[in-house]
Amino acid sequence: METGFMYAIGAAVTWGLVYAIDQIILSDVSPMNLLIIDAVISPFIMLPFIFFYSGSIKDALMSGRINWFLVVVCLILGTLANFFIFYGIKNLNASTASIIEIAYPFSVVLFSYILFRSTPNVYFFIGGALIFIGSIVIIKFA
Repeated sequence: METGFMYAIGAAVTWGLVYAIDQIILSDVSPMNLLIIDAVISPFIMLPFIFFYSGSIKDALMSGRINWFLVVVCLILGTLANFFIFYGIKNLNASTASIIEIAYPFSVVLFSYILFRSTPNVYFFIGGALIFIGSIVIIKFA
């Protein structure tokens, strides 16, 4: 199996576990406090990666290849996305929030078209429709 698929599957499994654990945490902690805790602890979790990274962080930061505006926008959007999902998990539950959130491929296709003028093929629309229909079925009948 291609490495990219393995990473994507790993992300799906990891996020599934994270959502379930977040539901437990959010029964006692506010979503905003969890967001702050996440922001404070994440840099320490990244320290080993910085030390053992084969490339130089300084080279990457100074290369001029990084679009800092887009990095900052993505960090802000990522924080906002975590804010929304934490509140979704707190107010619904992990399963329902994740089923609703899984509709994000529609947004990816839309923003890819707007930003990059990439044209999705029919399989994206078929797959997206199946995800959307499946989400509705789960939310309505589960």
